[in-house]
Amino acid sequence: MLFDVVFFGLPLVLAVCLGAHAIREAERRFWLPAFSFLAYCLFYLAGGRDVLLYLTCALTMMGGWASFGIGL
Repeated sequence: MLFDVVFFGLPLVLAVCLGAHAIREAERRFWLPAFSFLAYCLFYLAGGRDVLLYLTCALTMMGGWASFGIGL
């Protein structure tokens, strides 16, 4: 599913690339974003996918209401 590619695959690839860059360049400043992306991926696997799907669905419904003038 494209949702999984965008919200899980890309951060996972970024975490791996930043980790490899931190090792290759011996730069400590790349470790924090690498671990942050990895922590996000773990959150996604532990149930964050459902949360993001619910929020995306809610935003889609609110956008539909706004385009038809329904609301406050």
